[in-house]
Amino acid sequence: MATTDNTITTPKGIAQYPWLSKPDTKFSEEGEYKVNVILVKEEAQDMIDTINTIFAENVQAETKKAKGKEVKTSNPPYADELDDDGKPTGNVILKFKSKAAYPPAIFDSKGDLMKESNIWGGSEVKVNGYVAPYFTSMVGAGVALRLRAVQVIQYVEGSQGAGRFGFEEEVGGFVQEAPKTPETFEEVVATTEAPKVEEPTVRKEAPSSIDKSDDISGIIDKWSTKD
Repeated sequence: MATTDNTITTPKGIAQYPWLSKPDTKFSEEGEYKVNVILVKEEAQDMIDTINTIFAENVQAETKKAKGKEVKTSNPPYADELDDDGKPTGNVILKFKSKAAYPPAIFDSKGDLMKESNIWGGSEVKVNGYVAPYFTSMVGAGVALRLRAVQVIQYVEGSQGAGRFGFEEEVGGFVQEAPKTPETFEEVVATTEAPKVEEPTVRKEAPSSIDKSDDISGIIDKWSTKD
């Protein structure tokens, strides 16, 4: 896992409930791109630490704005994976999202830009995004994982693939042209700056489980154990 300030790139994991070819409009008219990534928790621990630290700093900043009053906090953008008996599997699920206006770049295992894709759950992927702190009067202080790019290591295609219609590969036939100047996954990760997150100017006080006297470690401990 790589981190640069608030930018993160996951190790290889399994895609869960991906909406990467088109935005999901079930819960929002505007729609959003999203994907959950199932990772071995031990391999993702450095990334979780980064998320927790940015969250705690956000809570401290919002507490200061509220002149020491307590602030409400939202749930983390990650959760332990549980088996059928409700016991942890040793994996963690990270939840990435982006607005419909910001479609993620999709790359193959060589790092070449994919012109078309229909990625389904079960695909092995790496995900690049950034940790965005926020505050709203409804849910309180928190952080979100904003989706920027996905690299597909092992591709599981949806039911709209050619095989669904009985088509097989025809040697020597037409093949879509690759982009003339393809971007690579590494270039996007290295050169794209995470958008700046605007600080809210209007707030309403809300009840909280975070006390103003808590230090960063105490804030993280309370947040990471939220249901």
